[in-house]
Order: sequence, then structure tokens, then C-alpha cells
Amino acid sequence: MSNNYKDQIENKLNTLNIKKQAVFTLSSRENLIKKIETMYDINIPKDYREFLLNYDETFFENEVTYKPIGTSPWTSKEGTQVFECFYGLSTENNLFDQIESYLNRMPDCMIPIGESPGGNLICIGVKESFMGKVYFWDHENEREAKIMVGIEVASDDVNSYWENIHLVSETFLGFLSGLELINETENIDVDDVELWLDDDLLDD
Repeated sequence: MSNNYKDQIENKLNTLNIKKQAVFTLSSRENLIKKIETMYDINIPKDYREFLLNYDETFFENEVTYKPIGTSPWTSKEGTQVFECFYGLSTENNLFDQIESYLNRMPDCMIPIGESPGGNLICIGVKESFMGKVYFWDHENEREAKIMVGIEVASDDVNSYWENIHLVSETFLGFLSGLELINETENIDVDDVELWLDDDLLDD
């Protein structure tokens, strides 16, 4: 099954212009994943684990969108949201640091795995009934932000605060499969285009 995950991940990333990266040995990467699981008492889903074994931090050159199962304030009228990058294991913006940064800011049944515009995150479930599900975490509506500006929050426990969390996909592979490159030329509205001609050309 893992080889099947690997092929599906590689094939999809190729369509997004992301080529397989030269990463350090699989055994060392597997050890890092196990270290994360032990440190935080979590389990990395198999399809996401396969991604981490073969790819590090991944940015997209062109805008990439997806259609989440559950909409959020960031969902466009077309039903899409923008995704910017995946975290890696060995890069400066690595998974260890991201998990540490968001401890006690989101339920401990999930970890951040990538970024969306505006400081928002894409997360994955790593415990129990949440295992493998992909979520959108809305930075502007997070519990800590509300507390900082004096807004009363009903729940004292971050694990019970889901007001800023929206279901994106039932699986990591499902999320990855739904990513689409946006051709910027397709977004140009000809009614908004202005042409400026040199006066000498007009005289001719």
C-alpha cells in the first residue's frame, strides 16, 4: 500500500510542477517521524507519512487552490481556498518547529502540515477518530487571539474549541488529489484591460 501512496503522491505533485526532491536517507527520515510520534504521543497517517519520507518543504510557483468539504470565511464564491506550502522534516520551516509553535493553540488531536494565506494553516488529524482527516485552521478566529483582545471564549480547553477549524478532506491523499494549479492568464477579465498607445502610432 505504501508504494501505491508513493506513486499517487509523486504523480499528483508532478502535475503541480513539483519534482521528486533529493532528500537524506529514508531510514533517517523514518527515525525523525518516529521521534515526532513519540514526543507528542501521536500517529502520523500512512499517506502523509509517505509524503514526509520523500519530500521536504514544498512551495508552489503558481497559485494552488482546493475545494474544502466545510467552508470557512476564507472560501471564495467558487468554493475554493488557496494553499501555499507543505512543511518538511529537515528544512528551516520544519515540522518539529511548527508543531511546537502551535502547541496549546489548536486541539492536540491534530498538527499543522502546511500554510495558507493570512497566517492560516492546513492540519492533519493524528489521534483516534480524527486520524488522517485534513482541516483548515483559521488564524483570525483562534481561541488565543480572542482572549488577547478581550473577547470572552466559552471553552477554557483548547481541545474543545473548534470554532476556527473546518474540515477540508477525509484523507491527506484526498486533499492532495484536490489541489489544482490556477493559470493566471485564465483569471484576466478583458473588460478590465486598458491599452495605451503612443501618440506617434496614433498619428500614423
